[in-house]
Amino acid sequence: MHRMFPMSKTNGLHLVRLSAVAADNLVGLRKRQPITTADLGRNPHQQQALMPTQDTYMESRAEALHNVESTITELGGIFQQLAHLVKEQGEVAIRIDENMDDALSNVDQAQGHLMKYLNRISSNRWLAIKILLVLLVFGLFFVLFVA
Repeated sequence: MHRMFPMSKTNGLHLVRLSAVAADNLVGLRKRQPITTADLGRNPHQQQALMPTQDTYMESRAEALHNVESTITELGGIFQQLAHLVKEQGEVAIRIDENMDDALSNVDQAQGHLMKYLNRISSNRWLAIKILLVLLVFGLFFVLFVA
């Protein structure tokens, strides 16, 4: 049984034909089978020398896979914490925006009240000036015609 794997080239996509054992070893789908003398064309002493190397290789691959898995788990936890922080910060930003809207409406109301007070004071000044003028006219009339 053969599997096809893509292999990129500058002129397009080409497929490479691999045997099932080579394909499985390539993608790490199953453990390597012991190497036989027929596969290697070597004597039994060379085969025994390669077995510990193959075992350490498989152990290092398993350890590397475990490290990758733990790193991915840690990254998942970090992203969950980040999502929680973003959610909290979003709520804080919404509250700040609402507080800013409230402050703006309060400032607008205060400005309106100050304008009313200013108009009231201005109209009271004219009233005081008018009363003073009327008193001066009566005082002048009293001094000139009655005295």
